[in-house]
This record gives sequence, structure tokens and C-alpha cells, in this order.
Amino acid sequence: MLFASGCALSLIIALYFIAEAGLNRSYAVALEPLEIPQGQAAISEGGRLARVRGCFWCHGPGLEGQQYFADAQRGVIVVAPNLTRRIREYSPAEFARTVRHGIKPDGTSLQPAMPSFAFYNMSDSDLGLLMAFIASLPETDGMDGEFRLMPVGWYRWFIGDLPPNVADLIDHNAQRPDASSSGGVVERGRYLSESICTECHGDNGRIRVPGSPDLIVAASYSREDFFTLMRTGKPVGDREIDYHMVDVAKYRYVELTDDELAALYGYFRSLASLPVAY
Repeated sequence: MLFASGCALSLIIALYFIAEAGLNRSYAVALEPLEIPQGQAAISEGGRLARVRGCFWCHGPGLEGQQYFADAQRGVIVVAPNLTRRIREYSPAEFARTVRHGIKPDGTSLQPAMPSFAFYNMSDSDLGLLMAFIASLPETDGMDGEFRLMPVGWYRWFIGDLPPNVADLIDHNAQRPDASSSGGVVERGRYLSESICTECHGDNGRIRVPGSPDLIVAASYSREDFFTLMRTGKPVGDREIDYHMVDVAKYRYVELTDDELAALYGYFRSLASLPVAY
């Protein structure tokens, strides 16, 4: 009995250290300077971008931080940090690297609850605007970020049942898509898709979240039906779709401009080799 108990304890300790070593792996990605724009217009646009990209969903209504996920049976606790504090604790370059590359100032990785694999594609301009908005908010009391595994979580990490560190999901040297409209409707739509839609749908339409359809399905929509889907979450025929899409449409994508939706629609049609204008 004592031998079995000792073996079980040794196994638990081993799983803990294996998981901790993986979670605390260090990554070397250089810091890059980023200009933060000034003025109320920049702050207002940054607020819109923060709503479109779901910052308030995870980090709370005032970006003060909140518990994002906790399930003892699945062995994981995730707390999204207080961004009104982080924006003051980190340098602009550190904050930008954390958002884009998923790498904290100490060199360790964020966990996949933070969709840095999508935000990597954000332009300097959009990221700067978003940071200007966050910096404009008063610092509030809130929650420190946390990603903690309990014993079940240690085991799940060991067998590969948990997603890897978010820094492992990113090609840190990849070229970012063209964010400007000068590249044309398709390139603008690609930028928006890869910096927003890939949070749930994989790059270029490949599925990242189970149940999320290939983005090429949007090419079958008329322009009017596509705009309705993106702003209300109502698909053609009022059929049922995943509640995530309904929520993001009503609370996030409703903030997208007509030009942005037109660019997304053009890009999705290009994936099916259909005429962009329709």
C-alpha cells in the first residue's frame, strides 16, 4: 500500500514538473518599436477596434480583468488580466509583443485563450490605435492574469490533450497581410479575415475551432445576406448556427463598417474563385 501510494505521489509530482516546464518555456522574439497615436479620434477608433476584436469579452467590461474559464474536472483555471494595469506596467513594445506574439516580458508564452495567432496579423496602425484606447482608460483595481493547471490539467498537458503555448501556434517571421485599402478589396478583406476571423476559423479558411465552417461558405451568400449574417448572426433561411457566431455578430461585428464588410465579402468570394463584385 505504501509502495503504491509512493508511486502515485511520484507520478503526480513528475506530471506537475513536466507541465510547468512546458508552460514556462522561454521564447526569443525581439521587441519592435510601435508608435502610439494621440488624440480623441485615435482613442475612439481604438475603442471600436477593441470591440470588434473582442477585448471586452475576455478582459471584462472595463478591461479590468475577469475569470475567463474555470473547470476543476478539466483541470484548468484561466483569468484574463487587467489591461488597464498591463498597459502601464509594460512598455509599448512589450505590450505589442504580448498581443501579437503571445510572449510576455519575461519571455514565457501566453496560453491559447489569447488569440495572438490572429492578432499577430494586426497592422502597426491598428495595434497602435487599440493601445491608445486602452491607455486612455483609468487604471482600475482588477484581476491579475493567471493560467493554472490542477492535477487533471497536468495529466492532460502530458498526454497532449491541451492546446500548446500560443507562441508555438505562430510563425513569428511571417509577413503580415496588407492592411491598407491600396492593395485592393481582396487584400483588405484578407487582412481583416486573418486578424479577426482566424480567432475561430483557421488561416485562409482552415478550421481552427471545431464546428466553425470553412470561410469559403460565405461565398455562397448574396451581399445582402452576408451583411445580415455579420451584423445579426442570422444565416440564410434562419437556420441554427453556433451561438459563438451569433454573439460575435451582435456584439462585435456590428461595429464593422460597410467598407470592411464589403472587403471581407470580396475576399471570401475570391477563395471560391468568384467575381469579387456582386
